Amino acid sequence: MNMPLPQLWSVLYFIMLLLLGVGSMLGNVTAITTPLQDFKVVSRMSSELINGLVCLFCLLLGLGFTTRSGNYWFTIFNDYGATFSLLFIVLIEVITVSYIYGIRRFEKDIEDMLGHRPNWYWKIMWLIVCPVLLIALFFFYIVNYILGGTPTYQAWNKELGKSEVKEYPVFGQVFIVLLLVSSVSCLPLMALYVFCRKRKHGEHKRQRTVSTIST
Repeated sequence: MNMPLPQLWSVLYFIMLLLLGVGSMLGNVTAITTPLQDFKVVSRMSSELINGLVCLFCLLLGLGFTTRSGNYWFTIFNDYGATFSLLFIVLIEVITVSYIYGIRRFEKDIEDMLGHRPNWYWKIMWLIVCPVLLIALFFFYIVNYILGGTPTYQAWNKELGKSEVKEYPVFGQVFIVLLLVSSVSCLPLMALYVFCRKRKHGEHKRQRTVSTIST
């Protein structure tokens, strides 16, 4: 049985997809522009200009997905752009909050915001269940990636009229590695930056102390 006014429903369906994409991009753009505004150079720019530049960059980046090989580039980003980085970043967040920052201080922060501390269920999840599951998933992902051999993709063979599995060429494998590294490099690079900054600040403080004592 067909619904009445199929043209109307098709238009409404694609409008829904458009609004869904716009709603998703609002969060994505905000997640990019918010840390960018912490830099002194970027903070001098207006929010409208920053948002416009980020959207323009995303537009130019997305044009590559509209080319004849766009589906293959999309497959690379879809398979390797988020899975590894999300597992790694979430694992670091759980370990940092639960064991480095401290679960007691985190409980106190939640109490200040909500008026009550979380119950024992959340403590067990944060301290035991989530780290164990994330470490297991991360380990199995690495093992599966290593044992899987050369990464493959589905390529269309017009002579046979069907898809066939092919291995990525060398430049494709290099791009995959760069994509994986770029998505997780922010954590070690920022940690190295903070470490060097604190070390430099400590040396300056020590020099001022020595000069004060000598005078």
